[in-house]
Amino acid sequence: MQDRTGYVVWLIIAIAVVALFLAWQYSGYRLTSRTLPTGVTMAGLPVGGKTPAQALNALEVAFATPLKVHYQDRTLSLGPSVVELHYDADQTAANLDSALADWRGLDGFISHIVRREHPPTSVPVAVTYSEERLSHFLDRVANRYDGPPQAAIALPDALDFRPGRPGLSLDIDASRARLADALVSASIAEVDLVVEVDEPATRDLDLLRPLLQSQLDEHPGLIAGIFVKDLQNGDELAINGEVAYAGLSVLKIAVVEEVYRSLDEPPDPEVTSLISQTMTESDNLTANLLLRDVVGDGDGGRAVERLTASMRRLGLVNTYMAAPYDKKDVAPDIVTPANSRTDISTEPDPFIQTTPLDIGLLLEMIYQCSHGGGALIMTYPDDLRPEECQEMIKWMSQNRIDSLIEAGVPADTQVAHKHGWTSDTHADAGLLFTPGGDFVLVIFLHRIQWLEWEESAPLFVDISTATYNYFNPSP
Repeated sequence: MQDRTGYVVWLIIAIAVVALFLAWQYSGYRLTSRTLPTGVTMAGLPVGGKTPAQALNALEVAFATPLKVHYQDRTLSLGPSVVELHYDADQTAANLDSALADWRGLDGFISHIVRREHPPTSVPVAVTYSEERLSHFLDRVANRYDGPPQAAIALPDALDFRPGRPGLSLDIDASRARLADALVSASIAEVDLVVEVDEPATRDLDLLRPLLQSQLDEHPGLIAGIFVKDLQNGDELAINGEVAYAGLSVLKIAVVEEVYRSLDEPPDPEVTSLISQTMTESDNLTANLLLRDVVGDGDGGRAVERLTASMRRLGLVNTYMAAPYDKKDVAPDIVTPANSRTDISTEPDPFIQTTPLDIGLLLEMIYQCSHGGGALIMTYPDDLRPEECQEMIKWMSQNRIDSLIEAGVPADTQVAHKHGWTSDTHADAGLLFTPGGDFVLVIFLHRIQWLEWEESAPLFVDISTATYNYFNPSP
């Protein structure tokens, strides 16, 4: 009898403990059931931890907020009224109650006790919109912003160019699908429309020609030779490019190229000093010393013959030196395609001649050589290395005169050039390294008997500015 009494007591205690435990668990369950379980989403919006009222309010706000719609870099607003979007809060609340019925019943209580996570649940949201109105919206966007590609346009008064613009075409079907998803989603606030881009035609140097010609037309009687080469795509522009001009100090570019070709080792300090004075001070004496002692093995006459033969081998048939600088005795009778023309003549120095095209191509060869390729290395694979061509460009870049081509470009632009002039001919030729692309620019200006600096210098600047702006148009 006593054992049974003890058993009953322990049973009562156990039942009481269980009852207390269940009461404690139920109290916690009632508290947690006031908020939505983790894993519940509504229209893509996570609402776990929110009360039903908070979740429904978040949906109300989301569907009342206009979508941000991006057409490339343009941002448009798509408000609910535009597509007749309707959010039914009552129906959505009923859907939420139905989805959580089990969670709020015995199954939910048991899940709370055993700490079982509520399975991910997507509650249906009652939201609709007009597909017809959405199509009208997309049609309006396409009509306003779509367009064909536009070519670049020259702006002569500004010596500048308006850049080409790509063509744009809205992919309506793909964009409709993106917007349809966003309109019924409470988590998507921005949409990028699908826009097909048709790139404009690549830049064409023919666009630069009339702008340069308009500058030259303001100087009747002036014989201008211009050569421009795009070092990215190989496009060329030439105005009187194959007219013979006096080679002047511009041909010291060829002298220094031949010096490096003749050297078996890096230049010693003495030769380095001669190169520096030749390229940065335009010293004729030092140029002659380089010709005689490095190119000609002690003979200046042999040096100019070698230089001329080298230019011919490179295909620069209109470029030659018949004597070192300032060594003029009997004028030679050297005939080239350029100086034998009968339609145009600059009465070039018979001892030293070239053309804008020849000098431009030589500069291109040096540029390509500095990158490990091009005609110089192909023609003289054992005589020239990229490092030597890089040094040539370095010397030309140290030729700072703050005039001519340099004066037409931003001050921080690297201009590797050589200039020269006589009483009737002024010239400058260089490689320009710019953000919009590297290019060759050669300018020769000639006026019979005398060319005024006051006339030529501003024209150099205008030609240089226009060419720079072609490669680097203003936004």
